[in-house]
Formats: sequence, structure tokens, C-alpha cells
Amino acid sequence: MIGESVAPLRHKGAPDQIERWLALLDEAAPTNESSSEARPPVRLPSASSLCDLAEALSELARGARRRASLRIRAAEDTFELGLERSSGTLLASLYSTGASVSVHLFERRIEAVRLSALVAAELKRRAHSAPPREADRIHVVLTSLEAARFEGSATPEDHESVIVEHNEELAISFGAELNLRPQASSGSGGGSVLRAEVLPLLFRGKLRVFAGDQVRELSNVHVFLVAERLADLALEALDASLRLRPLWRKLDAGGAVCGVRLVGGRGGGTRDALAFSLAPTRRAGPRIEGWTFPSLELGAFARAVCDFGRSLSRTLVRWDRSQTHNLRIAELRARLREIAEMCREIDQDDTLVNTSPESYRAYAAPLPSSPRPDLSAARLRFAPKWTAAVPAIDLRSIFLCGDSFVVGSAREVSCIQRSEGTISWTRSVTRGVSVMTPSGLARIDEQGQLVVIDVATGDTRASLRLEPRVGGPVTGAVVGAPGLPRMLIVSEGRRNLAGIDLEAGEVVWRMATRRGGTFRLKRAGRLVVVSAGEQGLFAIDVVTGEVVWRFRARLRFATAASVCDDSLFAIAGDAALSGGGATRLFHLDPWSGKLRWSVDIPGRAKPVGCPHVGSTAVLVLTLGPRGSRLISFDRATGAVLYERDACGGAAAALLVDDVAIVNSESGELSAFGVTDGELRYRHVFTDTPDGDRPRRLEPVLRSGALFVPQSRVHVVRPSDGRLVGAIDSDLLADCLRVDERCDVYVAEESGHVAAFSTVARLSLVK
Repeated sequence: MIGESVAPLRHKGAPDQIERWLALLDEAAPTNESSSEARPPVRLPSASSLCDLAEALSELARGARRRASLRIRAAEDTFELGLERSSGTLLASLYSTGASVSVHLFERRIEAVRLSALVAAELKRRAHSAPPREADRIHVVLTSLEAARFEGSATPEDHESVIVEHNEELAISFGAELNLRPQASSGSGGGSVLRAEVLPLLFRGKLRVFAGDQVRELSNVHVFLVAERLADLALEALDASLRLRPLWRKLDAGGAVCGVRLVGGRGGGTRDALAFSLAPTRRAGPRIEGWTFPSLELGAFARAVCDFGRSLSRTLVRWDRSQTHNLRIAELRARLREIAEMCREIDQDDTLVNTSPESYRAYAAPLPSSPRPDLSAARLRFAPKWTAAVPAIDLRSIFLCGDSFVVGSAREVSCIQRSEGTISWTRSVTRGVSVMTPSGLARIDEQGQLVVIDVATGDTRASLRLEPRVGGPVTGAVVGAPGLPRMLIVSEGRRNLAGIDLEAGEVVWRMATRRGGTFRLKRAGRLVVVSAGEQGLFAIDVVTGEVVWRFRARLRFATAASVCDDSLFAIAGDAALSGGGATRLFHLDPWSGKLRWSVDIPGRAKPVGCPHVGSTAVLVLTLGPRGSRLISFDRATGAVLYERDACGGAAAALLVDDVAIVNSESGELSAFGVTDGELRYRHVFTDTPDGDRPRRLEPVLRSGALFVPQSRVHVVRPSDGRLVGAIDSDLLADCLRVDERCDVYVAEESGHVAAFSTVARLSLVK
């Protein structure tokens, strides 16, 4: 099985800076405990580091604190020297910091008086040649250090044994016996500041694993460091299971080597099994064989890690109240909460089916459309109409609304008469997101202020305060169908959706989702189908905000769904998020939420956008290392009709009748049959240098003609690919808009906008 593996790295020897500290500590150790290993002569640490050490020794001598740690930067690594007072001696520990802590020296007994004398002598020697500012600091710390007195017995304090009980109700559980030092009575201290302190968590103990009637024990390990790595392994295993990915991970921490490997079923509703291994590190003492637990249920292992981590954290906080402000304990608790949330997400089955779908199907009746001229048979010509300069233009805030062309930027919004190019109004705004609604232009700024602007006058029609969006972009959907109120569904806060009545200017409902993320909304009559990167889709009633149906799957839905007639198609899987892993296409009833069929999408490429739905087939465009590919599925059964390469590079697709049109960033425009995949026609537009391509490649279909953004805007007849026109402009069509008269509006990211009108055209009359 091909998976992910990270073997523990071997210690390559301490860098020069660490050797200096080890030499200094060796000099200060009691004579009978000095290292017999002959160290090469090395220089002592820098004067600045020695001053930090002198200040720490002074505070320890005065009793201002019991522990002190000094941060040491050595090459690309960061270490800490930890000192803990134990009666009249000091216990020195040297360890690396970061996500993975490696302990190089643990509780080496040091004579405090001897270490102070060594530091003072070295500082006095360096004071003569130090710069003035450094010499002043040396003088200050020497005065404080010479006044320090370490009193007390030279006998170190004994440890106390503290038991962390295991949970007997779990199939597998963890317990521990901790060797902790007695704590002096003190308040919680620290105020509201959280600090990442490793030294108080470097205690040793025994780690026990309980599986059925079997008990396995690993002695002389740093229990908290092992608990941190167990939490990391549980998170990675849960995430790999959600993404349907293999996993084989091994981590080394605290004197133990922990490993997990996902085995068993992959998808299809089956749960993953997990093999967990535990062994001591080779340098931890005599070689001891490790243990492997081959067939554990993934959720049981994750719950065991979560229960052990919480019990360990509670025990440490009860033993030393100051650890409530230890950032490493706070981060461990946050990871445990995430593990518990993912376990609930895996175990829960809250599928909800709408038993009365007919009441919602009535709102999906197609609206009568006014007849429009078919220009696909005519030769189109265009003439420049007007140009405008919009500094710091926002390409997402460009709208055609009646006779108005609304364009937004970072600091203002302007309305331009699309026929003459004159400015109707301009108003200053703050940075935010704009969306056109039936009641006017709605703009939401970064502080959550929503303003509805009248397009005709530029005046404010409504204003209200929302919770600022956190953890994702502002997304939403506009409701304005007959029989429904004019509403705006918008994301707010970290995980909320709000329904806003545009006429009343108030929030009429608000709902909270389980987890925050990027919301993808798709209107379906009176329903809005929401996908938010979770293991499911749900539909809400736009009027009441109630959840009408909910569909659950093992994979996560991260793209918007496609709704056509009585069918809903959605893509779920890891490839939709990061371009790798399993991906499936789901076909649901949009009104009841019932599953009709689901099928794996071949390959490991990333789907681009939502599915494209035709009368008999569903197309999915994917992007992989070799370019874009088209995959066609039978709409009724989900069977794969064909899979073929479409073009090189990224592309955008559009379905017109029975033709799939793909516009590529490499300058290719290709058309394929929806059901057979045959190439209907192909154009290569290579009239500009490489890299001069528009930001958005989506073609625009208007009045039977297809407007294709490339280095120029080309007009193509979609049925046979005949070129019926082109627009010559110095601007790149980063944003393309076409109105009902086929007048074209081109906006470039540089801040320039140009409008082109169609001129008199000739067509063949039979």
C-alpha cells in the first residue's frame, strides 16, 4: 500500500552553541556526577546569553519563581535551557522547542553556587572588552548575582506518584503514572497571558495501554509529550479517513515511538480500521520489543486519545494551578476538542428526508421568457462606445442593471449610463463585497455593515449591522422569484447563515452550522442548497430558515451543487479541496433529499466548478498535471459515457444544447459531443504572447452567439464553431459582460473599462 510515512529523525549531534551550554553545565555539576566523557575545549556562550542566565539565577535565588527557562537559537533550531530549583541545587534540562519537542538533557543536578560563580567570573572577564551598552548590562546583572544566596539542603526533593486513570468503558484506553514534584502553594498567576512553557511538562512516568484484558506498559517516558503526539496521530488518521486516503505515520516523542496505519475498508459506508504500534526509542535504554494493536476501530482509538488527553490535562492543572495559563496545555485541549468534533461527525447519521416535496416543487416551475433575436447566423461587428478608468477596480463588483452599468472599487461605487458612458452617481464605500439584488446593490463591508443602495439614485435604501465574517469569504444567494419575498441569504460570523428581508431591511432568521467554512449556496425554487466543506448537504427554506432535508456522506462537499429540473448533482471528496484523493458524484432529488445514485469520478484530478447538466448527460471538468479532462456520466444511471483529454492547462466549460464547449488558458476553444465525446470543432487563438490571458475564462452565451474571452473577445456560433465576429481592444477581458442587445463590456484588472456596441448587421433572408 502506498501511503504517507515519516520516520523519526536521528539526532545528528548538538550544534556548537549547544555544546557550549553542555560544557558550562558539566563544569557546574557535582564532582562525582561530572561527565567522564572528554569534551573538546569550546567557548562559553555569548555575553548576552550569560546575562540572561545570571538574571534567571538571581530570580531563582530570591525565590521570585521556582522555574526559569532561557531560549537559545542555534542555526535553524530553537532550544531552551530549563532550570528548576530543588532545595539548594538546580535541575537543568535542555530540549528543543516547537511542535515536536526533543529532550537532550533532563534534570541534571547542578550546584547553584558553583554555576553562579562560573557565570560571574566569565562576565567579569568579558566586561573589560565589551561595548559600553553591554558593559552596563553586565555590571547590573553582576550586582544582582553577587547578592544572590542559594540556601537549603543539597538533597533533591523526592517525586510523588500521581495516577491518571483509564476509562474502563472504552475498547482501548490509555492511563499513566506520573512522577511529579511537590508544588509550593501559589495562586494561578499569569493573569490573562498564556505562555508556552515546556519545562513544567517534562516530567517522566509510565504510560499504560489497556486493550481488553491486556495491559502494556512503557516506562521512563515523557508522558505529556507522548500525549501531544498521540493527538496529532489521531487527527491525521481521522482526516485521512474523511478524505479516503491511506495513511502510515510514525512519530518519535518523549522516549516513545508511536505509529498508526489505516487498514480495512475504504468508502462504501464501511468504517476504517486502524493498526496502532507503540515502542520505546532505541536511545531510551535497553532494547525492548514494541507492541502492535492490529485491528482497532478508528473512532475508538480517537476517543481513547481524547479521553486520556483530557484526564492528563485535568490532573496537571489540579496539581499546579499555574498550568491553566500554559499555552501548550491550551493547544492540546483545542486539538482534543477537534478530535471529539470529528468523531461526532463520523458517528452521527442525521439524514433528514423531506416527506412533502410537492410544496417546494411548485416553486421550481420555469418562468416564461421573452423571445430574443437569434444572432448566430449574422455577422457581428462592433464599434467602441465609451471607456472609463476605475482605480483599484473590483472585478467581482461589476453588474448590468437595466440601463445602468455599476462598477465597484476598493473605495467607491459608480453607476455609468451604459448607452452614453456618463456617470450617474458615485459614492464612497469601505472595502467589502457587492451583490445585485431586486431592491438594489447590496454591499457588505469587513465590519459586517450591510447597505442596500438604490441603483437609480445612489441613495441608501436600507442599512443594518451583521456579525463580521470570520474564517471565510462572504457568500450568499439572492431570492426574488414570484411568490417569494425579496431576500438575501448571506454568511456571517464564523458559522452562521442569515436571511435578510430586503424590503423591511431586517434579519428575519439566522441559523448556525456545525463547523465554520466557505459556504456554497445554490438556489432551487424556495430552497437554498448549502455545502460548507462538511460531510453532507442540506437545504433550507428561504422564508423560514428551517432545514428541509439533509443528506450525509463520508466525503466532504466543498463545491456548489447544480440543479436542473428535478435533479440535483453535487461533487464531494478530497480532490475538490486539494486536488488529490477520492471523489464522487451524487445525484439527489432536490425537493426531498433522497439519493438516486452516486458514482466515483475516475482519476485523482481536481474537479473544476460544479457539474454541467445536460438533457441526457452530466459533465465534470477536471484539472490534473496533464491538463483538463472531460468526464461524461449518464444522467439516468450514472454510468460513465466517456473520459477524454480536453485541452492543456486550466479551462472553463459551458454546456450548450448537446455540445460541451471548453475554453482554455492556452488559447484553445474546443467543442465535444456531450454523449459521445467526439470533437465537433477546435480553434486556437494565438495572437498574443503567452501569459496574456484573462482572469476568467467562462464563455458568455447571448442571443444564440457565444462570446469567448481570450486575448481578444471572439464571437462564435456554438453549434458549428463558425466565427461570426471579434472585438479589437487593447484591454484584456478579465471581466466580460454582454447585455440583451449584444453590446459588450470589457473590464481589465488594471482598472480600465471599455464598452462596445453592435453596428448594423446583414443577414441572409430566404
